[in-house]
Amino acid sequence: MSVTKFNGTDSRVSYEFGHFLLDMSCTMVMRLPYSKRCKMATEVQNCEKIVNIFNYFRMMYCSFKITDQFMEICVMFLFVLICLAFLELMSSSIRLFFTPALKIVSVWLHMNEYLTGVTLLSFGNAIPDIIGNLAPVRGNASIFSIVIGNALVIILLSGGIICFLKPFKLSGSCATRDLLFLLLSVELSRYMILHGGKVTILKSLVVISIYFIYLSVNILDLVIQRHSIRKLRREIHELMGHPPGAQRDQEIAEKRQAIYELKLHDDMVITDTADYRRRAKHRAFKNTNAAFFTTSKVLDHHVPVDFTATGKMLHDDRNPKNLYLFSDFLESLNPIDMEDWELGGRLSRLYQIIGCPLVFLMLLIIPYVDYEKAKHGWSKLLNCTQIITAPFIYIILVHSMIVSEFSGWYIVLQFSYAKWTFLLTVPLAIAVFAHSRTDRPPFYHIVFVGLSFTIAIVNIWICTCEIEVLTTVIAIVFNISSNFMAITFGSVSIAAADIIANATLVLQGYEKMVFAAIIGGPLFNNIMSIGISLLYNEGVRQDGTASLYGTHGENCYVFIMITIISTLCWCFFYNFLMRRSAGILLWFIFLLFFIYTAGMEWGFVHGFNDDIQKSPM
Repeated sequence: MSVTKFNGTDSRVSYEFGHFLLDMSCTMVMRLPYSKRCKMATEVQNCEKIVNIFNYFRMMYCSFKITDQFMEICVMFLFVLICLAFLELMSSSIRLFFTPALKIVSVWLHMNEYLTGVTLLSFGNAIPDIIGNLAPVRGNASIFSIVIGNALVIILLSGGIICFLKPFKLSGSCATRDLLFLLLSVELSRYMILHGGKVTILKSLVVISIYFIYLSVNILDLVIQRHSIRKLRREIHELMGHPPGAQRDQEIAEKRQAIYELKLHDDMVITDTADYRRRAKHRAFKNTNAAFFTTSKVLDHHVPVDFTATGKMLHDDRNPKNLYLFSDFLESLNPIDMEDWELGGRLSRLYQIIGCPLVFLMLLIIPYVDYEKAKHGWSKLLNCTQIITAPFIYIILVHSMIVSEFSGWYIVLQFSYAKWTFLLTVPLAIAVFAHSRTDRPPFYHIVFVGLSFTIAIVNIWICTCEIEVLTTVIAIVFNISSNFMAITFGSVSIAAADIIANATLVLQGYEKMVFAAIIGGPLFNNIMSIGISLLYNEGVRQDGTASLYGTHGENCYVFIMITIISTLCWCFFYNFLMRRSAGILLWFIFLLFFIYTAGMEWGFVHGFNDDIQKSPM
């Protein structure tokens, strides 16, 4: 009898201890002695959710076997370096693959800059954030404050950088419309979370529908704009048939000016960025003593590239199909951009040297397509091997991240789906090799653009998720609340890809596209992240939506209102001209937001949220 009783007690204790581990937060592991942390980091299920490619808690306390605080800080420094490596991977993916493919796709789809910004660029910038917000690590997170924190970083930091880098004139109607749509999305999301009552599928779909309305308005705007251009041309043609006269000539001049102004917002061309870099370098040497805070005059639009000519510039029918096959292969794998090397200074060259290994690996695996380059970046032997390697490697990565099975501190690679790709890709690579030439890209080269664009987005997604996990681990180790870390350092690290992409594009002459993405990306992220959370998060349906708002939610809401209203104000005051002083204003608002949020986190100031009051008994 005594033995039976002991076993029953032991089973009950094990059962209760298992439930305790199930409900235990990973933050509690940091309060245990270092000798106990490996076992707890392995068994606490909350720690198992803070993973992507690596399980950093197992790495720290089981593999590195951290025994004191100094060693823990050293490992955090290593994690910061890993985070920088992922940022470099994101930067190279955006610079080499995402932005060239983005421009090519938009030209092929006959979009203008603004529509490209609110669709392709916004999608590419926001989709990693949306996926990160729906990841297991954020299952119980305050999505509203995280999303608005990301929006503040993108608008204030990236927008400030754009204003500072290059002056240009905004389309007043487009800028006002986008800012008001962003205002509507924030207000609707806040209302649904705080005052909308029980979450229903209909309410969730109402939130999501705002983006499709916004997208429809932008498409309709482009259709009306192009219809107006055609109408004005018909009117000019009719006027040309009238007898000459001062009134007729004046009407023709006015209509031609109207067409010119409409065409400024209609054209989408691939610009010669190499020419811009050379002129920018010349201006930098010429104007070394120019005032730092003054706004230079608006530059002329960049020179367009004749991409038909660049694709055929080395072609000759008399050449053999495999001329310079291996030398072309080796030149395509050079991770150093020789023109950037010649134009750049010491820091630029050092940056290229440090990034060489990552760039080399990406050039080896991912098709490089750029219509500015000779042959559009086509390398016959390399591209044929990439038909096989790129799908194989990235299907392994995506499948492994979805399955999320770990062996110790690293993810187990899944080959079950990827191995079947050889049945399609090997014959396809052989067929392309037999058909194509080395001196010009084949007519189906646009397929490689789609592959490059897709893999670039996957790279950005993987890096974003890994940076999110790293910032969460660092926040737990240093006893910082996950919500504060997510809306400050986490938002800055995740938005780094957007900032890099936007700065790269604005220096290449795509200012209107970038501004559209700076507003359209946060709008897309806000609507989809919150709308999908309301639609699919069962925990929200059971416990209510208040958890989505978070302790910093009201602070984020107040500052996003300040940001939208102040942006509208300086747009009106400056007649929609992007000026450096506007960039400084945006940076100042971000600094104020960061200081205020940090002060609230450490108890120096009170947040904008109301105190919880209890009625007396």
